[in-house]
Amino acid sequence: MRRFQSLFLLFVFSFTLFFICFSSLSFAETLYVKSSKTKLRSSDNVKASVLGLLEKGTVVTVIVKSKRFFKVGLENGQKGWVFKFKLSKKAPAGGGSGGGGFADVLAGNQISANESTSASSIRGLSPVSENYAKSKGISTQNIEAVDKMEAFKIDSVELDKFLQEGQLGEYGP
Repeated sequence: MRRFQSLFLLFVFSFTLFFICFSSLSFAETLYVKSSKTKLRSSDNVKASVLGLLEKGTVVTVIVKSKRFFKVGLENGQKGWVFKFKLSKKAPAGGGSGGGGFADVLAGNQISANESTSASSIRGLSPVSENYAKSKGISTQNIEAVDKMEAFKIDSVELDKFLQEGQLGEYGP
């Protein structure tokens, strides 16, 4: 009887150890980076050093989730922390730096087709639209203003500074 109890306890211990060791592998969540130049940080803090920049579509495996950041592992074995809203369960489609958010518009990146209706003003007036605007009495000054807005570009450093100063995105409270 004592031998049976010892074997039973050994079995329970072995099963528990096996479950603990391999459960993290089976429950690991695979996510995708939504936008290019996503920062991989050394800790879950916006003031942490940047270990590298990840490209849109990079596959990551979630190791730990904190309030605003996820500790992730990359396919090359590197680990770091990423702002959770820069990650998606679905692989991003197409080019650009993804996300389709205000930051992408400011950075002059492509947006998805389902946003094309509102995007027409971002791209400026086509020759057909410009002629139509003129035929409706829209001033040349207003048409030139649209063209000027279309030409406006902001680089990623300026965008990051804007987000940081405004406490937006990963820099928010």
